[in-house]
Amino acid sequence: MKKWGQKAAGLCSAALTFAAVVCVLGRLSVLPPWDAAFTAAGFIMPGGAAEALRTDILEEDEEDDGASHIEPPSGADSRPVSSVPENSSQKSQNSSAANAQQGTVSTTQKADVKEMSIVNAGVQYKNIWVKNSNKNHGIDIPGELKKQPAVKIAKNAGPQVLIYHTHTTEAFAGDTRSRDASKNVVAVGERIAAQLRAAGINTIHDATLHDYPSYNGSYERSKVTVLNNLKKYPSIQVALDIHRDAMGTSGGTRIKPTAVVNGKKAAQVMIIAGCDDDGTLNHPNWEYNLRLAVRIQQSMADQYPGLGRPLNFCNRKYNQNLTKGSLLVEFGTEVNTLDEATYSGELFGKALAAVLNKLT
Repeated sequence: MKKWGQKAAGLCSAALTFAAVVCVLGRLSVLPPWDAAFTAAGFIMPGGAAEALRTDILEEDEEDDGASHIEPPSGADSRPVSSVPENSSQKSQNSSAANAQQGTVSTTQKADVKEMSIVNAGVQYKNIWVKNSNKNHGIDIPGELKKQPAVKIAKNAGPQVLIYHTHTTEAFAGDTRSRDASKNVVAVGERIAAQLRAAGINTIHDATLHDYPSYNGSYERSKVTVLNNLKKYPSIQVALDIHRDAMGTSGGTRIKPTAVVNGKKAAQVMIIAGCDDDGTLNHPNWEYNLRLAVRIQQSMADQYPGLGRPLNFCNRKYNQNLTKGSLLVEFGTEVNTLDEATYSGELFGKALAAVLNKLT
């Protein structure tokens, strides 16, 4: 027994040492792909360190400049098209003609799908979890909750919230990329907007296409869209960039993050709050965005336990320097269904409205 205990202690020590190295390398951004993704996925190792270390989750990185290493699937219609109209909830008149015109990209090969709930990772305060990948900034969740966001909502007044999409063609299971606003992240944004409007919060949903025909440079183009809206509607307090995520393993298995809310399956939601960790991002007001993000994370956790993945607090900008109420929000992955994603949009919209109603 003594020898077994010594071996067990040695194994645990080795696992913890390896985990420490992974964390340090992750902060230095020199991890190999599976290690970087393991850290990005937000898994912790309370008792199953060895098992967790074998979980090679790959999470596609969301680049600030739009020059991501992940390009849209091949086979997309390369013909230029006009932007989708604002506040679009239009359905295609003819589905086959719409697919040709809207540039839908269907999934042609069925990959293995692993469905899971990504929760309880990172720093915890009550029912709130935050994944902090910054090197120089910690996260004091209760402290952030006590701070007042720089958002003041005027009910039944001019536009208060802007919803837009840097990667507008991101879609879901079956059609992973589509310019059809009824199939891509625009449909999710419209569900969010509907809940905000129902709460008396005037919302602009700008469905301008930013990632087609060129994916690179998407963030520069969406920056122009945000600035144009801020100029036209100076009353805007909050700007939300709505995306869908993509995750998988090195073996090709795709990850489907889900939660069951009121007996119905929903795609999990991840809020991203950028931090100017070393002062080089020209993002001086990031703390205000974080204050708002933590409140929304709490609202989701209180109303819909399990809906939110841990809040991602990272060294990125994502055009969040344009207002003091800017956030990026990911809804599910490319293997979640459209119904799961739009249901999450509805729930997130309600949780967001509850927060903004207290900031009047």
